Amino acid sequence: MEEKEIIALLRHKRHDWMNQIQLLQGYATLGKQDRLLSQLEEIKEEAEEERKLLNSEALQFPLWLLSFNWVHKTYRLRYFIRGEVDLSRHDHTLLAYGKRMIEIMDGHIGNEELYEGTCTIYVGGQDTLGLSWEWDGLFHEPERLKETLNAEGFIATIFDSKELSIEMTIE
Repeated sequence: MEEKEIIALLRHKRHDWMNQIQLLQGYATLGKQDRLLSQLEEIKEEAEEERKLLNSEALQFPLWLLSFNWVHKTYRLRYFIRGEVDLSRHDHTLLAYGKRMIEIMDGHIGNEELYEGTCTIYVGGQDTLGLSWEWDGLFHEPERLKETLNAEGFIATIFDSKELSIEMTIE
C-alpha cells in the first residue's frame, strides 16, 4: 500500500469517527440517553471487531475489508470475527475470493440500489476457515448469479431475488 492510499484510508476513518462523535453529541444534547448508550455500545462492538481483524496477522484482506465501504459505493458491509483467527495463511486467497465475489455480484445489481451485507469469519471444523456473507438488495437474474457464484467455488443461495447468502470454506 502506498503512502497516498494510507492517507486516504486514515482520512476516511477519521471522517467516520467524527460522524460518530457528532451523532453521540446530538443524542447527549437532546437528552436521549437510551439512544446515546445504544450508539456507544454499537461503536464499542465495531471497535472490537476492528481489533480482531487488525490482530488477525493478515495485511491485504483486512485492508480490503476496512476500506470496502469507501471504495464500493453501492455496498455497505459489516464484518464479524468469531474468536481469534489467524488469517495470514490465507491472506491472498481471501482477498482474491472477496474481489471475485464482488466482481460477479456487480453484474447483477442495480445502480440506484444499496446492498447491505455482513461477513462473518470463523474457524470451522478441522481448522478450516469459514466466511459467511449475507447480502440484502434486489439482484437481477438471481438464478444466473447463483449459478455463476457456485461455478466459481462459492456456495450461494438466493431468496426472493433480494437475499443472497454465500458461504466460503478455505482449508
